Parts: sequence; C-alpha cells; structure tokens
Amino acid sequence: MKKIAILAGLLFIIGCTQPQAEILESKLNWIRDIDVAQEMAKSENKPILIDFYTEWCGWCKRLDKDTYADPQVQERLNQFICVKIDAEKNKDIAKQYKINGFPSTVFLKSSGQLIEVVPGYLPPKEFLKLLGVMLNKAE
Repeated sequence: MKKIAILAGLLFIIGCTQPQAEILESKLNWIRDIDVAQEMAKSENKPILIDFYTEWCGWCKRLDKDTYADPQVQERLNQFICVKIDAEKNKDIAKQYKINGFPSTVFLKSSGQLIEVVPGYLPPKEFLKLLGVMLNKAE
C-alpha cells in the first residue's frame, strides 16, 4: 500500500511540472528550422539567435530552466527570431558555425550575416546585457 501511495505521489508531481515546462517553451516561440527562421528574419527585419544544444548537456538544460525562463529575457527575446538546434541531429549546421561546445549561442543579422558565436552558459542578468549588445551590433 505504501508503494502505491509513493508511486501516486510521484506521478502527481511529474504531472504538475510538465505543463509548466510547456508554458515556458511556448512563450519563446522557438523555431526548429533554420531556413524558416532566416525567411522570418528577413521579412520582420529581426536578428536571429540560434541556441545550439544537445540532449545530454546539463548546462544547456540550465540555460533553458534559468535564463530562457526568466521573464525579462523572454521579453527581450521578442526582438529576435529564436532558433533551437540540436547540434547532434543537425551536425552540418553546427559545423557551419564552428560549434565546439554546448550550449553555444549564435547571433546573426537579419540578412544572415554572422555577428558572434558565444559559447557557454550565462545567467539571466548577463544574458540580458549580451542581448542588448547583440541588438546594437545587428543594426
């Protein structure tokens, strides 16, 4: 009986946390296709942010949980076309931008011209500063 109660409690906890992750994901409107993102960037005249990640990368998950979930970061990211690329499933794209570690964030002008590749995790406040700098460079 105790095992059933524990199992039920765990399933309840898992069920409660899943929708929150989906809500955070949906607020950012991640694009998963680089070609679609480039067309959107041209038509909306917005720079592109590409988040290169892998499924096994702990820092990538922390970037999602801490930085991309931050309301101020999400608000600033509305000024970008945001792309999320699994570097192991899209090795050709990762190679094109010379991605060697994860996470890595690539910034492009709306034309597709490379602005900068930023490796590693950044907490929300530092990431906000970086976004401001990249917006200035994208002009």
